[in-house]
Amino acid sequence: MPKTRSLGRRSPMRAPILIALGLALAGPAAQAQAPSQDQPAAQSRPARTRAKAPSQPVQPIQIWDARIEGGNLQVTGSVRRSGVTVILDDDISVLSDRRGRFEFRLPYRPATCVAVIKAGEDEREAVVANCAPEGPAGKPGEPGPAGPQGSAGLQGPPGPAGATGPKGEAGPKGEAGPKGEAGPKGEAGPAGPAGAPGPKGEQGPKGEQGPKGEQGSKGAQGPAGERGPKGEAGPKAESAATVAAPFRVVRARACTDAGCTLICDAGEVLASATCQASGAAALEGDTKASCPAGSGGMVGICARP
Repeated sequence: MPKTRSLGRRSPMRAPILIALGLALAGPAAQAQAPSQDQPAAQSRPARTRAKAPSQPVQPIQIWDARIEGGNLQVTGSVRRSGVTVILDDDISVLSDRRGRFEFRLPYRPATCVAVIKAGEDEREAVVANCAPEGPAGKPGEPGPAGPQGSAGLQGPPGPAGATGPKGEAGPKGEAGPKGEAGPKGEAGPAGPAGAPGPKGEQGPKGEQGPKGEQGSKGAQGPAGERGPKGEAGPKAESAATVAAPFRVVRARACTDAGCTLICDAGEVLASATCQASGAAALEGDTKASCPAGSGGMVGICARP
């Protein structure tokens, strides 16, 4: 007889498995419908915007620090550009670096403890910390005792020449000093004007006869004079061979730029000589005399002793 399976009784483990499978399939659908239900509420809320705080304007010159520390004034800050000349109290200057920063560090104290910073056309002031302004000048103190005499210092350069003082009285005449050495001979000065002729000197000793001078050029013949009246016949003259004339007149008609010169012959003595323009001639020994230039001629007398 064949066996039959009973359908009225099921396994107790099948029900929980089916319930878990149904929940797994229903989860995504429920999640997809949930935003659609909440979406109208989200759209009805106004959007919140955060208000920005107002920004402070950027100063052309920013000061980070200004104080006196360690005996130096320290001022740091920045400007808007690099390579700008930053000036402190119109005296000290630095250049800003590539980020526009600058720094002052030097032994200096502003008199009012307020530093003035300039960069181009921009300018601002900065109060210096750890600084006290100068007070009014106090009363001068009493002079201290005199110190010891110091050592002599180096001689200073000569000062400028002062104004000339009044002329003093002449002092007593001093003793004559020793005779100095003769100086070098100076150059000959220009010839002075001819002086007045001096008195006729005594006849000097007869000098030696000088060499005969060259014969001068013959002068032009003057015009013939008028014929004078016939004179009376004179006494008969002695023979020239027996008696010689004791005097002889010699003349120089004109004088050159070098002057005039007269010379007596051998055996004669120059008794006198006269310059026609300047008076007495200058004697040069017993037989020779001369006149200066411009005399216009000279006349002399030669005598046989």
